[in-house]
Amino acid sequence: MSGHLPLFIDLNGRRVVIFGGGGVGERKAILFSKYAEVVVVGRKFTERLKNLEDHVNLIQMDEIGEEIIQSYVTGAFLVIPATSSTSLNTLIARIAASHGALVNSVNGVSEVIVPSIIDRDGIAVAISTGASSPALSRYMREKLEEVITPDFAEMARLQEELRKILKRDVKNQTERRRILWEILNDAAIWEALKESPGKACTLAKAHIK
Repeated sequence: MSGHLPLFIDLNGRRVVIFGGGGVGERKAILFSKYAEVVVVGRKFTERLKNLEDHVNLIQMDEIGEEIIQSYVTGAFLVIPATSSTSLNTLIARIAASHGALVNSVNGVSEVIVPSIIDRDGIAVAISTGASSPALSRYMREKLEEVITPDFAEMARLQEELRKILKRDVKNQTERRRILWEILNDAAIWEALKESPGKACTLAKAHIK
C-alpha cells in the first residue's frame, strides 16, 4: 500500500532545483515555474529551456560534483534529479535528502510524485498512478478534460459569489448548502454559463427564496 497522500502545497516563494537540462528537466521546469522559483543546473539546455530564462534560472556547469550539488540543494524545498545518469541522480537525491529537501525522482517512485494535472483557472485535479504508468495518467487526464470543461471554473466563481449572498441572507447553514447543491444540479444554469455569467447568476439567484 502506497504511503503517498495527495496534497496541494503553496510553492510561492519556495525554491525548486532541477538537475538536468534535457527533455525531462524541461518538462519539470515548465510545470514548476508557474508556481515556484525554479533553478535548473545542467551541462546544456534545450532550446525551449533557453527561451524560459525570464522565468527560470539556468546554471550551466561542465561537471556536476558533490560540492556543486550541495551548494544548490541547500535551502531548496524540492529537488528533482533529472540528468541522463542514474548514478548521478541517485547521488543528487541522497545529498538533497541529507539537506532536508524533498525529492522527486525521475528514475522510479520517490517521496514526491508529480501528478498529471487538470488546471481550470482555480480548479485543480491531480491524477497519479504512483509512477507505475505515466501513460495511463495522461490518458485519464485527457478523458477527464472532456468532462471537467472550462465551464467548471465559471461555476466555481458563481458559487463563490452566491455563498457571500447566502451567508448574508440565509441564516440556516443546512438551507444554504441545499440551495448551492440545487444550483449545481440546474442544467439551465450550466447552459447559461456558456453564454453569459450574468445570465447564469440571474437564474441562480432565483433559487434563493
